[in-house]
Amino acid sequence: MLTGIINTVALRPGVTELPTRAIAEHVLELYYPQTRPYVDRNGIAHRTRQITLKSSPVIRAVETLRSFAESIGARDLQQVARRHPTQLARTVEVIEDTFVRYPIPLLQRVGAGVVPFLFAVDWPEGTSIRSLRSRGLDRIRLLEGVADQLAVLGPMLRPLIELHWRRDVARWSAISTEDEDLQSHLFGRDRSTFPAILVAGLRELQEGQCFYCRQPLEVRGEVDHFLPWSRWPNDAIENLVLADRCNGAKSNHLAALRHVDRWRRRLHRDRTRLAQLAERAMWATASDRSEALTHTTYGHLAPGTPLWIRGREFELTSGPAWT
Repeated sequence: MLTGIINTVALRPGVTELPTRAIAEHVLELYYPQTRPYVDRNGIAHRTRQITLKSSPVIRAVETLRSFAESIGARDLQQVARRHPTQLARTVEVIEDTFVRYPIPLLQRVGAGVVPFLFAVDWPEGTSIRSLRSRGLDRIRLLEGVADQLAVLGPMLRPLIELHWRRDVARWSAISTEDEDLQSHLFGRDRSTFPAILVAGLRELQEGQCFYCRQPLEVRGEVDHFLPWSRWPNDAIENLVLADRCNGAKSNHLAALRHVDRWRRRLHRDRTRLAQLAERAMWATASDRSEALTHTTYGHLAPGTPLWIRGREFELTSGPAWT
Protein backbone atom coordinates (compact mmCIF):
# COMPACT_ATOMS: atom_id res chain seq x y z
CA MET A 1 0.00 0.00 0.00
CA LEU A 2 2.81 2.43 0.88
CA THR A 3 4.13 2.17 -2.69
CA GLY A 4 0.77 3.35 -3.95
CA ILE A 5 0.77 6.23 -1.47
CA ILE A 6 4.26 7.29 -2.53
CA ASN A 7 3.04 7.18 -6.11
CA THR A 8 0.26 9.66 -5.30
CA VAL A 9 2.38 11.96 -3.13
CA ALA A 10 5.48 12.16 -5.37
CA LEU A 11 3.87 14.65 -7.69
CA ARG A 12 6.34 17.02 -9.28
CA PRO A 13 9.22 15.99 -11.54
CA GLY A 14 12.47 16.03 -9.62
CA VAL A 15 10.92 15.45 -6.18
CA THR A 16 13.51 13.74 -3.98
CA GLU A 17 12.00 13.96 -0.47
CA LEU A 18 8.57 13.28 0.98
CA PRO A 19 7.53 14.64 4.39
CA THR A 20 6.07 11.94 6.62
CA ARG A 21 3.21 14.36 7.30
CA ALA A 22 2.24 14.32 3.60
CA ILE A 23 2.25 10.52 3.62
CA ALA A 24 0.00 10.49 6.70
CA GLU A 25 -2.44 12.92 5.11
CA HIS A 26 -2.72 10.70 2.04
CA VAL A 27 -3.26 7.61 4.20
CA LEU A 28 -6.18 9.43 5.82
CA GLU A 29 -7.61 10.37 2.40
CA LEU A 30 -7.46 6.71 1.33
CA TYR A 31 -8.83 5.15 4.49
CA TYR A 32 -11.53 7.68 5.40
CA PRO A 33 -14.09 6.61 2.76
CA GLN A 34 -13.31 2.96 3.47
CA THR A 35 -14.45 3.22 7.09
CA ARG A 36 -18.06 3.43 5.89
CA PRO A 37 -19.99 0.13 6.13
CA TYR A 38 -20.07 -1.70 2.79
CA VAL A 39 -23.56 -2.83 1.81
CA ASP A 40 -23.53 -5.73 -0.65
CA ARG A 41 -26.17 -6.51 -3.28
CA ASN A 42 -28.15 -8.54 -0.76
CA GLY A 43 -28.45 -5.55 1.53
CA ILE A 44 -26.04 -6.98 4.11
CA ALA A 45 -23.74 -4.40 5.73
CA HIS A 46 -20.08 -5.32 6.23
CA ARG A 47 -17.40 -3.61 8.29
CA THR A 48 -14.43 -3.84 5.97
CA ARG A 49 -10.90 -4.61 7.11
CA GLN A 50 -7.89 -3.05 5.39
CA ILE A 51 -5.20 -5.02 7.24
CA THR A 52 -4.65 -8.57 8.43
CA LEU A 53 -4.58 -7.53 12.10
CA LYS A 54 -7.87 -7.36 13.96
CA SER A 55 -7.15 -3.86 15.22
CA SER A 56 -4.93 -0.97 14.21
CA PRO A 57 -4.27 2.45 15.78
CA VAL A 58 -4.57 3.98 12.31
CA ILE A 59 -7.99 2.45 11.57
CA ARG A 60 -9.24 3.28 15.07
CA ALA A 61 -8.13 6.88 14.64
CA VAL A 62 -9.83 7.19 11.25
CA GLU A 63 -13.04 5.57 12.54
CA THR A 64 -13.05 7.95 15.52
CA LEU A 65 -12.68 10.90 13.17
CA ARG A 66 -15.55 9.64 11.01
CA SER A 67 -17.79 9.29 14.07
CA PHE A 68 -16.88 12.81 15.10
CA ALA A 69 -17.57 14.12 11.59
CA GLU A 70 -20.98 12.48 11.57
CA SER A 71 -21.81 13.97 14.96
CA ILE A 72 -21.21 17.51 13.66
CA GLY A 73 -22.76 16.89 10.24
CA ALA A 74 -19.49 17.19 8.29
CA ARG A 75 -19.81 15.54 4.87
CA ASP A 76 -16.13 15.06 4.11
CA LEU A 77 -12.59 15.71 5.33
CA GLN A 78 -12.53 19.23 3.91
CA GLN A 79 -15.51 20.21 6.02
CA VAL A 80 -13.85 18.70 9.10
CA ALA A 81 -10.67 20.64 8.29
CA ARG A 82 -12.57 23.92 8.02
CA ARG A 83 -14.68 23.46 11.13
CA HIS A 84 -12.40 21.45 13.46
CA PRO A 85 -8.79 21.54 12.20
CA THR A 86 -7.47 20.45 15.61
CA GLN A 87 -9.47 17.20 15.52
CA LEU A 88 -8.19 16.46 12.02
CA ALA A 89 -4.61 17.23 13.05
CA ARG A 90 -4.83 14.76 15.95
CA THR A 91 -5.85 11.98 13.57
CA VAL A 92 -3.04 12.79 11.14
CA GLU A 93 -0.59 12.78 14.06
CA VAL A 94 -1.63 9.24 15.09
CA ILE A 95 -1.29 8.01 11.50
CA GLU A 96 2.08 9.69 11.01
CA ASP A 97 3.49 8.32 14.26
CA THR A 98 2.28 4.78 13.46
CA PHE A 99 3.72 4.81 9.94
CA VAL A 100 7.03 6.23 11.14
CA ARG A 101 7.34 3.53 13.81
CA TYR A 102 6.51 0.53 11.63
CA PRO A 103 5.49 0.41 7.94
CA ILE A 104 8.01 2.91 6.60
CA PRO A 105 11.20 1.39 8.11
CA LEU A 106 9.94 -2.17 7.49
CA LEU A 107 8.71 -1.89 3.90
CA GLN A 108 12.08 -2.63 2.29
CA ARG A 109 13.14 -5.38 4.71
CA VAL A 110 14.04 -8.67 3.01
CA GLY A 111 14.85 -11.45 5.43
CA ALA A 112 17.17 -10.08 8.08
CA GLY A 113 18.39 -7.17 5.98
CA VAL A 114 17.14 -4.01 4.31
CA VAL A 115 17.27 -3.68 0.53
CA PRO A 116 16.47 -0.06 -0.38
CA PHE A 117 14.76 0.10 -3.78
CA LEU A 118 12.41 3.05 -3.29
CA PHE A 119 13.70 5.31 -0.56
CA ALA A 120 16.18 5.79 2.28
CA VAL A 121 15.25 6.65 5.87
CA ASP A 122 17.31 7.80 8.84
CA TRP A 123 15.62 5.92 11.65
CA PRO A 124 15.07 2.34 12.92
CA GLU A 125 11.78 0.59 13.66
CA GLY A 126 9.93 1.99 16.68
CA THR A 127 11.15 5.58 16.37
CA SER A 128 8.52 8.18 17.30
CA ILE A 129 7.54 11.04 15.04
CA ARG A 130 8.27 13.49 17.86
CA SER A 131 11.86 12.28 17.96
CA LEU A 132 12.24 12.62 14.18
CA ARG A 133 10.65 16.04 14.04
CA SER A 134 12.93 17.41 16.76
CA ARG A 135 15.92 16.47 14.56
CA GLY A 136 14.41 17.59 11.28
CA LEU A 137 14.36 14.01 9.96
CA ASP A 138 10.60 13.65 9.41
CA ARG A 139 10.89 12.81 5.72
CA ILE A 140 11.93 9.96 3.44
CA ARG A 141 14.49 10.41 0.67
CA LEU A 142 13.50 8.89 -2.64
CA LEU A 143 16.29 7.12 -4.46
CA GLU A 144 17.51 8.62 -7.72
CA GLY A 145 14.94 8.36 -10.49
CA VAL A 146 12.21 6.80 -8.31
CA ALA A 147 9.89 9.82 -8.35
CA ASP A 148 10.13 10.20 -12.11
CA GLN A 149 9.56 6.50 -12.75
CA LEU A 150 6.57 6.37 -10.40
CA ALA A 151 5.07 9.38 -12.16
CA VAL A 152 5.43 7.64 -15.53
CA LEU A 153 4.16 4.28 -14.27
CA GLY A 154 1.41 5.70 -12.04
CA PRO A 155 -1.51 5.18 -14.46
CA MET A 156 -0.49 1.53 -14.85
CA LEU A 157 0.38 0.85 -11.21
CA ARG A 158 -2.80 2.31 -9.71
CA PRO A 159 -5.26 -0.21 -11.22
CA LEU A 160 -3.02 -3.12 -10.16
CA ILE A 161 -2.67 -1.79 -6.63
CA GLU A 162 -6.42 -1.22 -6.38
CA LEU A 163 -7.13 -4.73 -7.71
CA HIS A 164 -4.98 -6.44 -5.07
CA TRP A 165 -6.23 -4.10 -2.34
CA ARG A 166 -9.83 -4.93 -3.26
CA ARG A 167 -9.14 -8.67 -3.21
CA ASP A 168 -7.41 -8.45 0.18
CA VAL A 169 -10.26 -6.42 1.69
CA ALA A 170 -12.81 -8.93 0.35
CA ARG A 171 -10.86 -11.83 1.84
CA TRP A 172 -10.13 -10.21 5.22
CA SER A 173 -13.72 -8.99 5.54
CA ALA A 174 -15.33 -12.30 4.48
CA ILE A 175 -17.05 -10.60 1.56
CA SER A 176 -17.71 -12.97 -1.28
CA THR A 177 -17.96 -10.32 -3.96
CA GLU A 178 -15.06 -8.56 -5.65
CA ASP A 179 -17.23 -6.75 -8.18
CA GLU A 180 -17.46 -3.10 -9.17
CA ASP A 181 -19.64 -2.29 -6.16
CA LEU A 182 -16.78 -3.03 -3.78
CA GLN A 183 -14.35 -1.23 -6.11
CA SER A 184 -16.56 1.87 -6.01
CA HIS A 185 -16.93 1.65 -2.25
CA LEU A 186 -13.17 1.53 -1.69
CA PHE A 187 -11.91 3.93 -4.33
CA GLY A 188 -14.89 5.91 -5.60
CA ARG A 189 -16.65 5.84 -8.93
CA ASP A 190 -15.17 7.02 -12.20
CA ARG A 191 -18.07 9.37 -12.69
CA SER A 192 -19.54 11.46 -9.90
CA THR A 193 -23.00 12.99 -9.82
CA PHE A 194 -22.35 16.69 -10.15
CA PRO A 195 -24.79 19.03 -8.36
CA ALA A 196 -26.68 21.59 -10.43
CA ILE A 197 -25.10 24.48 -8.55
CA LEU A 198 -21.63 23.28 -9.54
CA VAL A 199 -22.59 22.87 -13.22
CA ALA A 200 -24.21 26.32 -13.26
CA GLY A 201 -21.14 27.85 -11.64
CA LEU A 202 -18.78 26.33 -14.20
CA ARG A 203 -21.06 27.52 -16.98
CA GLU A 204 -20.93 31.07 -15.65
CA LEU A 205 -17.17 30.89 -15.20
CA GLN A 206 -16.78 29.80 -18.85
CA GLU A 207 -19.28 32.45 -20.04
CA GLY A 208 -21.60 29.78 -21.39
CA GLN A 209 -18.97 28.29 -23.72
CA CYS A 210 -17.48 24.82 -24.08
CA PHE A 211 -14.07 24.84 -22.45
CA TYR A 212 -12.43 23.16 -25.44
CA CYS A 213 -14.05 24.43 -28.65
CA ARG A 214 -15.30 27.75 -27.20
CA GLN A 215 -18.69 27.27 -28.86
CA PRO A 216 -21.88 28.21 -26.96
CA LEU A 217 -23.25 25.46 -24.74
CA GLU A 218 -26.73 24.88 -26.13
CA VAL A 219 -27.73 22.50 -23.35
CA ARG A 220 -26.67 21.91 -19.75
CA GLY A 221 -23.21 20.75 -20.77
CA GLU A 222 -21.18 17.83 -19.47
CA VAL A 223 -18.65 18.02 -16.68
CA ASP A 224 -15.27 16.67 -17.80
CA HIS A 225 -12.18 15.78 -15.78
CA PHE A 226 -9.57 17.91 -17.53
CA LEU A 227 -6.81 15.54 -16.42
CA PRO A 228 -8.53 12.19 -17.12
CA TRP A 229 -9.71 10.18 -14.14
CA SER A 230 -7.93 7.15 -15.59
CA ARG A 231 -4.64 9.00 -15.13
CA TRP A 232 -5.27 10.46 -11.68
CA PRO A 233 -8.61 10.18 -9.81
CA ASN A 234 -8.97 13.88 -8.98
CA ASP A 235 -12.50 15.20 -8.44
CA ALA A 236 -11.37 18.63 -7.17
CA ILE A 237 -13.22 21.52 -8.76
CA GLU A 238 -10.00 22.82 -10.30
CA ASN A 239 -9.82 19.69 -12.46
CA LEU A 240 -13.40 20.06 -13.71
CA VAL A 241 -14.45 21.87 -16.89
CA LEU A 242 -17.76 22.11 -18.72
CA ALA A 243 -17.89 20.80 -22.30
CA ASP A 244 -20.32 19.97 -25.10
CA ARG A 245 -19.86 16.96 -27.41
CA CYS A 246 -16.10 17.57 -27.02
CA ASN A 247 -16.34 15.62 -23.77
CA GLY A 248 -17.09 12.40 -25.66
CA ALA A 249 -14.47 13.08 -28.32
CA LYS A 250 -11.76 13.76 -25.75
CA SER A 251 -12.71 10.67 -23.72
CA ASN A 252 -9.72 9.63 -21.57
CA HIS A 253 -7.10 11.24 -23.81
CA LEU A 254 -4.77 13.94 -22.58
CA ALA A 255 -5.71 17.38 -23.88
CA ALA A 256 -3.48 19.27 -26.32
CA LEU A 257 -1.09 21.90 -25.02
CA ARG A 258 -3.32 24.77 -26.15
CA HIS A 259 -5.99 23.44 -23.80
CA VAL A 260 -3.42 23.03 -21.02
CA ASP A 261 -2.41 26.69 -21.37
CA ARG A 262 -6.05 27.77 -21.10
CA TRP A 263 -6.59 25.52 -18.09
CA ARG A 264 -3.54 26.96 -16.32
CA ARG A 265 -4.65 30.54 -17.01
CA ARG A 266 -8.07 29.75 -15.58
CA LEU A 267 -6.54 28.09 -12.52
CA HIS A 268 -4.44 31.15 -11.67
CA ARG A 269 -6.97 33.79 -12.71
CA ASP A 270 -10.05 32.21 -11.11
CA ARG A 271 -8.52 30.41 -8.15
CA THR A 272 -10.66 32.34 -5.66
CA ARG A 273 -13.87 32.01 -7.69
CA LEU A 274 -13.35 28.26 -8.03
CA ALA A 275 -12.83 27.91 -4.28
CA GLN A 276 -15.97 29.95 -3.60
CA LEU A 277 -17.97 27.81 -6.01
CA ALA A 278 -16.68 24.67 -4.30
CA GLU A 279 -17.80 26.11 -0.96
CA ARG A 280 -21.32 26.80 -2.25
CA ALA A 281 -21.61 23.38 -3.91
CA MET A 282 -19.99 21.60 -0.94
CA TRP A 283 -17.43 20.19 -3.37
CA ALA A 284 -13.72 19.38 -3.01
CA THR A 285 -11.14 22.02 -3.86
CA ALA A 286 -7.40 21.31 -4.28
CA SER A 287 -5.74 23.96 -6.41
CA ASP A 288 -2.09 23.16 -5.69
CA ARG A 289 -2.57 19.40 -5.97
CA SER A 290 -4.49 19.70 -9.25
CA GLU A 291 -1.72 21.81 -10.73
CA ALA A 292 0.95 19.45 -9.43
CA LEU A 293 -0.79 16.39 -10.91
CA THR A 294 -1.06 18.08 -14.30
CA HIS A 295 2.55 19.25 -14.02
CA THR A 296 3.67 15.70 -13.35
CA THR A 297 1.65 14.19 -16.19
CA TYR A 298 2.76 16.63 -18.87
CA GLY A 299 6.28 16.85 -17.46
CA HIS A 300 6.80 13.13 -18.17
CA LEU A 301 5.27 12.73 -21.62
CA ALA A 302 7.05 10.24 -23.85
CA PRO A 303 7.84 11.37 -27.40
CA GLY A 304 4.98 10.56 -29.73
CA THR A 305 2.25 10.73 -27.07
CA PRO A 306 -1.01 11.76 -28.80
CA LEU A 307 -2.69 14.83 -27.35
CA TRP A 308 -6.32 15.56 -28.22
CA ILE A 309 -7.11 18.80 -30.06
CA ARG A 310 -10.70 18.43 -31.31
CA GLY A 311 -12.94 15.75 -32.80
CA ARG A 312 -10.59 13.09 -34.13
CA GLU A 313 -7.64 15.45 -34.44
CA PHE A 314 -4.52 14.88 -32.35
CA GLU A 315 -1.02 16.30 -32.10
CA LEU A 316 2.05 14.22 -31.21
CA THR A 317 4.31 15.56 -28.50
CA SER A 318 8.07 15.55 -28.84
CA GLY A 319 8.52 14.79 -25.13
CA PRO A 320 7.91 16.44 -21.74
CA ALA A 321 5.67 19.47 -22.22
CA TRP A 322 5.37 21.69 -19.17
CA THR A 323 6.99 25.12 -19.13
